[in-house]
Amino acid sequence: MHYTTLCDNALAGATGSPSYKGPLRVTSNATTTYISGDLYNGTVQPNPADGSPILPRENYWAYVRSTSLTAGSNGGFSVGLEYWQFKGFARRLTTNETLWADDALDGGYTIDMTPKTGPSGYPDPQNYFEGDVKISSGAVVGHLTMGWVSSYLRRINLEIGTVNGVTIPSADTSGTRTWKTVFDDVGYDIKVQIGTTDIPEPSNPAGPGFFTNEQEHAAVLQYRSATDFDKEWKYYLLGVRRMVEVARGAMIDAGGEYNSIPREGTCIASDWLVGTYPNGTTDDTHAWPASVRGKQFHTLHDPWFRTALHEVGHMFNLGHPTDFDFVDNLMQDTESYVDAGEQGKTTAKFPDNVGEQSLRFGEHDRFLMQHRPDTFVRPGWVNFGSAAQVCGPTGTFRGKRGWG
Repeated sequence: MHYTTLCDNALAGATGSPSYKGPLRVTSNATTTYISGDLYNGTVQPNPADGSPILPRENYWAYVRSTSLTAGSNGGFSVGLEYWQFKGFARRLTTNETLWADDALDGGYTIDMTPKTGPSGYPDPQNYFEGDVKISSGAVVGHLTMGWVSSYLRRINLEIGTVNGVTIPSADTSGTRTWKTVFDDVGYDIKVQIGTTDIPEPSNPAGPGFFTNEQEHAAVLQYRSATDFDKEWKYYLLGVRRMVEVARGAMIDAGGEYNSIPREGTCIASDWLVGTYPNGTTDDTHAWPASVRGKQFHTLHDPWFRTALHEVGHMFNLGHPTDFDFVDNLMQDTESYVDAGEQGKTTAKFPDNVGEQSLRFGEHDRFLMQHRPDTFVRPGWVNFGSAAQVCGPTGTFRGKRGWG
């Protein structure tokens, strides 16, 4: 189960705006309920009818995590929450780290929530609660309201653009694993927009059809539809024939290399020749089956579609699985499927071992997408991999640049 509530928290004596707004995300399984959220200050008022709220990045104030949840009487409940204030970014050698307060604000809060009727505009006015915010001494320091706004946790837009003649990745061969079904599993409300599909191919010393990383980024900026990262979470997938720096696909701007805005776009190469390096020379490091060597990548439909999902997954600051053994999910890289087939870790060899499970986010990655702070998963914010740090609200999250 997963859903989002819109909360509005007035804190007496808090610096800046006295009212903080944002989502509280709730997920649960057979044994545990998880609650996380993000609070923003400022004067922008989210519309509850829109679903999970999207507020300006510059107004980000704190990450919220729960410490307790107890059922009460008459449909109410008591919840313990910690607010960890966001302190900005700091340069640490090769990365920009996200900085948080050393301790939860006021040591944490307890709120006894009582059911009320929500204001006009809430999708379910009967699923609305409010209560006084108390510190450990029992003193009231604020007031919290929350109302159900969506069965999804976050809402995102994916725009797909291609050069002329490149197939748009939309589903696996069965037609059951689509962008919608894959992201429904995570609790993300995804809207897919097909953008420009005749993007011109640039001149390139590597040959016709090739794009350099910088040319990919230029194409995103030129052909992407109007985008405002403070009003939408938009991710851009560019489909080209060949890539100069990598074989199958990679994030275009992991660290805002070209315009200081990271994680705007990612790219996949449909005509990569299976079993070769980007320059076309033979890759003998992995035992690519003879039946697929030299084929264009898009002809292996499910591995190709998995790579499209995989590269978009990196845009949420997800890395490759860190387990030493093979893990079957879409954040695994293609070579690992080749090796797993040859080493008997999967019953079938590549590409037949890329099945339905390979087109799903793993359990840990789903949790990160659901409960990491907005700063880590929202596009145009923290650099890729910069969430790899230890900090008060989130513990240790590891990420590294990877290829699909």
